[in-house]
Amino acid sequence: MKTSRILRAALILAAATAMTANAAEVTRDSHGIIRQQPAGTHRLYMRSGGATYAPIYFQTVTQDGIATEVVFSEDGTKAYFKNIISHAATDTWVEGDVADGKITVPLGQVVYWFEGGGYGMQLALVEVKGNITTYTTNNKGTVTFTIRGDDLYLEGTSATPDQTLFVGLGLTYTGSYSGEWSYYLDYETVLTHKDVTIVDVPADLETQTYSMEYEQSGHLVQVGFRDNDVYVQGISENNVPKAWWKGTIGEDGKLVFPLQFAQVYSTYLLYFCGADFEGETTEAGGTTWKYHWTDGSATFDLDPGARTFSTGQAVCVNNADDHVERGETFRAPFFRPYTEKAATPADPSVEAYIDYFDLANISIMMPKVPLLDTEGNFMDPAKVSWQIFVDDDEPFTLYPDEYRYLTEAIDEIPYLFTPEQDAQYSRSYIYEKAYAIYIYQTGFRRIGVQTIYRGGGEEHRSNIVYYNFGGDGIQSVFSSTEGEEMVNGKWSNEKCYDLSGRRVNSSKAGGLVIKRLPDGRVVKQLR
Repeated sequence: MKTSRILRAALILAAATAMTANAAEVTRDSHGIIRQQPAGTHRLYMRSGGATYAPIYFQTVTQDGIATEVVFSEDGTKAYFKNIISHAATDTWVEGDVADGKITVPLGQVVYWFEGGGYGMQLALVEVKGNITTYTTNNKGTVTFTIRGDDLYLEGTSATPDQTLFVGLGLTYTGSYSGEWSYYLDYETVLTHKDVTIVDVPADLETQTYSMEYEQSGHLVQVGFRDNDVYVQGISENNVPKAWWKGTIGEDGKLVFPLQFAQVYSTYLLYFCGADFEGETTEAGGTTWKYHWTDGSATFDLDPGARTFSTGQAVCVNNADDHVERGETFRAPFFRPYTEKAATPADPSVEAYIDYFDLANISIMMPKVPLLDTEGNFMDPAKVSWQIFVDDDEPFTLYPDEYRYLTEAIDEIPYLFTPEQDAQYSRSYIYEKAYAIYIYQTGFRRIGVQTIYRGGGEEHRSNIVYYNFGGDGIQSVFSSTEGEEMVNGKWSNEKCYDLSGRRVNSSKAGGLVIKRLPDGRVVKQLR
């Protein structure tokens, strides 16, 4: 294997006696961390080798499928590694010195700092013997990557076949927990150069807003036509929304998008691709989707007049280029030009409601909120919201004491609910795209949902669609209105029930009771 021009130049420059320094200046924060990509020649590598980490409990894993970025300075004396430890995506860089066919990386470089805890993580050589509590660390020396052709090999690391001894490049804590091992460790690492190309989009390409619709959801994208080429930006909603995918219209009139590199995302290389799929019904009545890789391309039927295109395949934003891997998946998408206008949203529905009162006084509702108006036109999800209704026709209110990331009570939930909050709770209670919501009350007779659309400068609402249910125990507490009065569609008084569902005197009841408050909330109280 031949050494690349870039690396040959780096070695020559490093060996020249007249060359003393002058690698590009890098910016470090107050903890010495390099957060911005240094100047120089950028290269991508795919990893192999072994690793350990502890997401919940200690694991030994491989580095396969994880990417690393390396920048070589223009004067050839420096190399900078991003996310140098495979399973610790800190999105920071460490520096190494290039000379004599090797990259020498000083240990002790800080890659992460948690301001709230007063500690960080730094590079160290870690030796683990017998079990994970017996280890030694060294953050004062160096580790070396040997350059062999286009690839990089980490030297001096290993693990025994029975995995009772590890020697590897790892992360130890600094600051408040100085010296403790973080359980991150890589050994026998090989970085294999990956040559990929991003789509070259014409600078003067004119684009139009399209809707990309799939199943009950969808989002807006940009589409541009140039001769027989079609460019789409925004297929990825979450990971690489600015990346483009280029397809070509063939002589048969089909629009084919090939397997194509999209962009680097943290420690993964993401690709646009197509795959065949099929669904299998589970015993519980759900659907399990299976994806079949062909050549990675996606073929669309094109209507040249309407400029719409659709496929029966799945479109994937995938972190592998030879099989379907974890990422974003959109089954059978349909693309059509989008123009915002005022419209009445199509009726939603409640797909499922599960009552967990016996466990924690929690219920889960799964609504289905179509992004279509009553005439079948797509609605911008950013302008769609929904409300919950229980028993009467007043919107159900969500309170900050129950949903800890709310700053105030709300009775309307954006379709794209994305609260600013602690990541630990970011998607635990209200899921975006109206997928599901945890409700901290039970005992409803019925539960409903309504869609609100504020497009075209107007507000329009769907019908309120209810899901009616009965049953035993606490779920049937309010299935009968005996002894209760309704005034203008609302409960007239505070009601109190015991665990068997019997009406009890609110002022005299003892033990555990279920209480309906005047504002419609249902709470559990121990008296």
